[in-house]
Amino acid sequence: MALTSLHLHDFRNIKQAQLDFHPGWNLIYGANGSGKTSLLEAIYLLAHGRSFRTGKPYKVIRHEQAQYTLFARVDWSMQQIALGMQRDRQGDWQVRLNGEAVQRLADCASLLPVQLLQPESFRLFFGGPKERRQFFDLGLFHVEPSFYDTWLRFHKVLKQRNALLKSRQAYGAQYQYWDQQYVELAVQLQQLRQQYLQTLSSVLLTLTADVPSLAGLQLELAPGWQVRSGEAAELWQQLQDSFSSDLKAGYSQLGPQKADLRLKVDGEYVDDLLSRGQLKVLLFALKVAQSNVIAQRGHKQPLLLIDDLASELDDQSKRQIFKFLAQLQSQVFITAIEPDQILPHLTQDAALFHVEHGQIKRTDNDGRRT
Repeated sequence: MALTSLHLHDFRNIKQAQLDFHPGWNLIYGANGSGKTSLLEAIYLLAHGRSFRTGKPYKVIRHEQAQYTLFARVDWSMQQIALGMQRDRQGDWQVRLNGEAVQRLADCASLLPVQLLQPESFRLFFGGPKERRQFFDLGLFHVEPSFYDTWLRFHKVLKQRNALLKSRQAYGAQYQYWDQQYVELAVQLQQLRQQYLQTLSSVLLTLTADVPSLAGLQLELAPGWQVRSGEAAELWQQLQDSFSSDLKAGYSQLGPQKADLRLKVDGEYVDDLLSRGQLKVLLFALKVAQSNVIAQRGHKQPLLLIDDLASELDDQSKRQIFKFLAQLQSQVFITAIEPDQILPHLTQDAALFHVEHGQIKRTDNDGRRT
């Protein structure tokens, strides 16, 4: 699977571009503010249904235009799939898959396992548990077919239970009905997450075996409640014990919606122990490991978007990161100010795209202007 082409119309500062991509490496270069990150943003938007730069959809529409349009072709299981997205300033959007209207953005996300590396990706270490849940749940979504349905069902039950708590109803039959489903789905989610993180940890430790700063690296899942035997009865009892506190708070305080990923080296949290450069090496290792798990277990070719790779990296860290990337089973889109920041480190061919004032020109042997 690979993103073979992308057509952008009125997206950010890009009036129009028709781009054909390399199935491996794609280097997008140009001055700051030229539109490099906008190209990554468009790919991310197709896969996730949202921007990583703004929560306001109208912000990505080109100045004084009514809407943006994205159209992509994806190679998938020996066939080519057409994916289109259009959104206007009022927030109304349309998504089409092979010409048919799509109701669930998850259907598009399953085609494009997209991960992003950018300066803000450090939130994985310094942000709250939600950042880390989103990281490993993305991998699980693409590896375990039953995960998304289980996740959706649990959050529907969580919504019902929280509504009861906010109504300040005393414990009774309604709570028992929803708690039974809550516990069953919570345990299923915890087991799926634990199995996935064991696989991810194995791949990650192999990848980082020769990195001194990451010796003793550990991934631990904090499931959101006290788990001893892993049986549903444990969570059921803990829900009963915490009911008065939940009722006072107005929401459920135990469960997989509180899960977290703990990253440690020799028992110490990595954000307390490692330098920023070492954390960046770990960040790349995590993303590469997850991409390879998706490729191996999910039988998909992921996409890795890397924005501004060269910043804040010394030569040793850069060599280590490219050693990781050499083992990557993904299609890569990477931005830089100058191609020489990246090209000397690559061991394979790449397509080059120069971006200037929203105009994109392919500059490798293909030579076509877009």
